[in-house]
Amino acid sequence: MNASASVYKIKQKLHKVPENKLAEIDDFIDFMLMKSEVSGKTTKFEGIWEGLGFEKIKDLESEIRKIRKSSTDSILKRSYNL
Repeated sequence: MNASASVYKIKQKLHKVPENKLAEIDDFIDFMLMKSEVSGKTTKFEGIWEGLGFEKIKDLESEIRKIRKSSTDSILKRSYNL
C-alpha cells in the first residue's frame, strides 16, 4: 500500500474514533514521530530559480500566460483515436 493510500485509510478511520479518544491518538502520533526522529523542519524553496535567467524576462507573468495559452491550444487541437 502506498503512502497516500495509507493516509487516506487512516483519515477515514479517524472520523469514526470517539471524541474522548482523540487526545490519546494525538499522543500516540507524537510518540511515533519522536521515535522515528522525523524532522519537523520545513524546506523553503524561495530563491531556487535565482540566477537561471528568469530575471532577464521583462514581463514574466505575461510570458507565463502566453505559454499556458499556447499549451492549452495545442492540447485542445489534438485528436485522439480512441
